[in-house]
Amino acid sequence: MIYIDIHTHFEPCPKFARCIINIIAGKEMPPKNKWFSIGIHPWHAQENALSIVQKFASQSYCLAIGECGLDQRPAILIDNDLLKQEAVFLAQARLAEQYQKPLIIHCVKCFDKMLHFKKNISPTVPWIIHGFAKNIVLAEQLVAAGFYLSFGTAVFQNVSYKKTFKNVPVNRIFFETDDQKTYDIKAIYRQAAALLNMDVQDLQNQISQNFQAVFKNANL
Repeated sequence: MIYIDIHTHFEPCPKFARCIINIIAGKEMPPKNKWFSIGIHPWHAQENALSIVQKFASQSYCLAIGECGLDQRPAILIDNDLLKQEAVFLAQARLAEQYQKPLIIHCVKCFDKMLHFKKNISPTVPWIIHGFAKNIVLAEQLVAAGFYLSFGTAVFQNVSYKKTFKNVPVNRIFFETDDQKTYDIKAIYRQAAALLNMDVQDLQNQISQNFQAVFKNANL
């Protein structure tokens, strides 16, 4: 079985894995003949790159729109006020619906708004929170609202994050390496399997099932 990494900023993908390369619209070009996601990060909401997202969204190797979302940290809001972020995020959510691609979401200090958008839009495509590292209560709210949660280095971190991970239904999880190189995707799977008291191969099977349910246009 392979290791699936649904969100990484690095190429090449290890030979033992299948990866979705994250592309920042207007700043990077998608790889050729490799899976990628493309979106406007909330840190770059001031830059109009929606036409670029739309240009690549229909390609077969584009498996998702994103990462996109909301980030309410003061340093980010200086150049990217929340109303601008919301407008750019909602535009990408519409593109995800138009092209029937899952949405990979960056969310910091804005989960109430994200839950509100999910309820109002009632999307037909899956929404995935990437890099999830919050509490159990929020995880339960997100799962109940239909979100998937993608975990990275949080599975190695404090007891609280580990406890959150263990309480998320396994049919709602993914794994990712994001923008760090300390842990490869194989190490993240091994740690996650240990926390869940599962064999790594059983976890690989489950994530493969999750992947096929969400990324319907991709063949493993």
